[in-house]
Order: sequence, then structure tokens, then C-alpha cells
Amino acid sequence: MLKAHVAAALQGAPGDAGRDVLPYAMQVSVWARWVIALAAAVLLLYRPEFWFPDEPARPFLLIALVAVNGLAHARLLLRRPVTRAWLLLLSVADVVLLSAAIGIGDGFDRFVFAAYYPALAMFVLVFPSVWLALAWTSLTAAACAATTLIAAGGLDFEAGDERALLGRIAAMYVLALCVLLITRLERERREAALVRERRLHQERADLSQEVHSTIAQTAYLLEQGIRRARGLAGESNEELTAALDASWSLSTAAVWEARRLADSGRLFEGRALRPTLWGHCETFERVTGVPVSLSQSGTEPPLPVETRGRLFAIAHNALTNAARHAQAGAVTVRLDFWADRVRLSIADDGVGLPDGYQDRGRGFQGMAADAEALGGSLTVQSGNGTPGTTITCVAPLPKPEPGG
Repeated sequence: MLKAHVAAALQGAPGDAGRDVLPYAMQVSVWARWVIALAAAVLLLYRPEFWFPDEPARPFLLIALVAVNGLAHARLLLRRPVTRAWLLLLSVADVVLLSAAIGIGDGFDRFVFAAYYPALAMFVLVFPSVWLALAWTSLTAAACAATTLIAAGGLDFEAGDERALLGRIAAMYVLALCVLLITRLERERREAALVRERRLHQERADLSQEVHSTIAQTAYLLEQGIRRARGLAGESNEELTAALDASWSLSTAAVWEARRLADSGRLFEGRALRPTLWGHCETFERVTGVPVSLSQSGTEPPLPVETRGRLFAIAHNALTNAARHAQAGAVTVRLDFWADRVRLSIADDGVGLPDGYQDRGRGFQGMAADAEALGGSLTVQSGNGTPGTTITCVAPLPKPEPGG
């Protein structure tokens, strides 16, 4: 039974919400060991009479700790996968080194036992299984008790050694139980939040499909009908022509906004940013008659849906500005991906922007807010004797986890 729990804990469930804890847990444990190693080195150098010549093995334990932790730290720096098996190996190394440190000491007179507690808490954080936590706590307690008794040469009942030993062991179980309960509660909340987020994404994708099948199609047919009516009316009635032109403009805007909802929903279905933008640019060209070109440099990495959604929104608003206000004859959209950032630029050859454009409407305010939410910046180049407008957003790419 325990073997099955160990195998399940090491493998983890598909889509486990706790997988993102592993790189962070390894980072914390690595830096905690460096602090312990530094403190041990200072003590060895500052008070050598505490260990030499009676305990010459202590420097070798420090070397072993540095070697094990250095290997783990190198794995993090090289962005190698962080697995539960690696963290289990580090936990085993912690128990072995701590037990050895107690074993070569005086048993009850050493404070090294206190390091068992953070090592135990880290194990329970990574392996939130009741049976596995109890088994590991029992193993750790047995190692602590055995090495303490061996080093001390038995129990001194007059000195109250049995109470000290029982207190240390009881504290281990209490600590493991508290960390286990808190960890399980937090993970249940996290998993529930992920389920809600996935449900919302699915609802958004379903809504976009519904918009595509109903509203967008209806708006398109309405726009085509008004266009045909405008052609039939000709110039015979100026008032009718003006009314049809206004209705045509409104219907075109309605088609464009409906397509925004439909196209952006594909992001929630997992589609990458570039093909989604390309489809939206084709829609723009079909609706407005303004030709659009899309180019890309670099390879698009897997991006969170929020990053893709906000970049899509910036591109949509920039295209809307080019169609409604810039009187553009052509638009160029470009995506540039680097290792640590992405740049989205939309350039048109229109008449440029008027003074105070930032305060007119919500388009530019929304683009600036989206760029800021991504941790990036939005720049607008227009005027200064140069025709057209270029809107550029530069945002950092989300850093992949060391285990990812």
C-alpha cells in the first residue's frame, strides 16, 4: 500500500495543480541549505576547538552538503526539469546528513536536530499524501532517535533525556500534521480556482462560437443588404443616400466588433497568437477593404491566454483606429519574439492622429492599460512630418518555471 502511495506521489496526477510548487520548493530548499552551509562553515572556522580533534568528520559533512546542494542548484540554473523524485532524493540526503551530524556529536547536547523540522516541512509541502507524510515523519523520527541514542550512549533518565527525545519526536508529528492540513487546504482551493478558470475559458469559447454562428453572420448579412440598397438607391435621393451611408458605416462597425468577439474566442480554445491575428487581419481586410499584411520574426513560445488576449486587444484597437480615423490605404502588423520579450507593432499609411488623441475615446486608453497589465509599454508614433501612425507594444514574456 505504501509503495503504491510513493509511486503515485512521485508521478503526480495529469494536470496536477501542485506541479508549479516543485520549482519554487526546490529554490527555497536550495537557498535554505546554502544558509545552513554558510552558518556551519562560519562555526567550523570561528570555533575549531568545538570539533577538532574530537570530531574530524564534520568538515566532510559540510563538503557533502555543498556537493549535494550545488548539484541541485546547477539543475535549477540550467532550467532542467524539477521532479518529485529529485526532491525526494534531496529529502533523503537531508535526513542522512543531519543524522550523521548528530551521530558524530554528543547526542542531546547538540542543536543540529532543529534542522530536521524545516526539512520535514519541505517534504510534506511537496508530498501532501497523508500516508506518505506519516511514513516519512516516522522514518525521520526513527533516524533522529537512533542517532541521538547512539551518540549519547543511551538515555539518562535523571537528566530527563527521555522527555527531550519524546518532545522532539512529538514536535515532528505536530509540524507534519499542520503543514499537511494547510497544504491540502490551499491546494484544494487552487484546484477549485483552476476548475473555475477552465470553465470560464470554455464559456468564453462557446460564446465566441455562438457569436460567429448568429450575431456575426446576421450583422454581415445586414451590412450586405444595406450595401446593396445603397447601390440601388444611387444618387436619386440625397437624404436616403446619406441615411444608407450612415447605416452602412454602422453595420460595418457592428460586423467588425462581432468578429472581434468571435476571433478572440479562439485564444481560449488554445490557438496561438499569430494564426488568430492573421484570421482577424483577414476579417479586417474583408470588412473594410483595407489591405493588411502580417509578418513575424522569432518563434512564438507558449503564452498564457491573458498575454495572448491583451496583445490581440491592442491589435484590434489599432486596426479599428486605422479604419475609422486614419483613412489608411494599407496596414502592416508585425510580431517580433525574443527570448525575454515580445513586440507587436501596427503601422498604417493614413493621415495620422490629431492632437490630444489620448483623451478621445477609450481606444488608446485601453491599449495603454493592456500594455501596462502585461508589464510592458505602449508607444505611438504619428505626425512630425511623417504620414501614418505606428502603434507599438513591447512586453516581457512570462518566464518559464525552472521545471517547465
